Amino acid sequence: MQLHLCRPSPALRKWIDRYWICEGYLPLHELEYKLPDAHTSLIFNLRHDRLRIYGQGTPDRYEQMPGAIAAGPKTSRYWLNTACQNACLGIEFKPGGAHPFLGGWMSVLQDGDIPLQEAIKHPDTVNLRCELSELSVPMERFQRVEQFLIDCLARQIDIPRGHSAVAAGLRVLAENPAAFLVRDMADLANLSAERFIQLFKRETGLTPKQYAGVVRFQRAVEHLRRKPEVDSLELALACGYYDQPHFNRDFRLRSGMTPKDMLRRRDIVFNHVPV
Repeated sequence: MQLHLCRPSPALRKWIDRYWICEGYLPLHELEYKLPDAHTSLIFNLRHDRLRIYGQGTPDRYEQMPGAIAAGPKTSRYWLNTACQNACLGIEFKPGGAHPFLGGWMSVLQDGDIPLQEAIKHPDTVNLRCELSELSVPMERFQRVEQFLIDCLARQIDIPRGHSAVAAGLRVLAENPAAFLVRDMADLANLSAERFIQLFKRETGLTPKQYAGVVRFQRAVEHLRRKPEVDSLELALACGYYDQPHFNRDFRLRSGMTPKDMLRRRDIVFNHVPV
């Protein structure tokens, strides 16, 4: 398997975290699931104009979607068909960064995906996947999606800037998800708690509580990989959980395994868990 990564140009760095291309992914297993992720992404199947999208939490029901989709943030593990990932390109947005491109779709993308042609009304969305598949050099593909994204912004009369209260909330969550309190953040911005939650979900696709939960979980996974010998209670507290039972329950609910189970696995690659 080859993985190509690319950072966005300065023109898009405010909104985009990175681009990636995965090629030659041919594992023996047909199914796998990916761990929860708070990012929103655009995904292109470079081989075929189709993607299997599974129902939340189940590997036995799926629908066929076109080979270019907008993938919303996921609060629990979600299933993937490996044949659809043989050659893929992804655009990974920063927290809140997808809002200028997807607009009102962010409020309904939690744990869901939609065809790109529905998500972004741009004349190039019809043929963009085909154009990318016909290019053979990764950098040429990255440059093409950059051109597409920049043109999406250029066509807007007014680019949504995002609310300062949401940006402040995302900074607090990145530092310490356990310290985040909706009421405190709303008061600082002179907003009601309900209005702050509405703005946060509009820009990130998740409520503050949902987003904080995914951030805590992701932090726990990172700690397990870096320091597998750490005491489980110490790990729970370091990641923002109130106690070890709460940590164990949440971890199993989101990942389908206990922290000890994950430590024993040696086949998890980029948060993809073979089945």
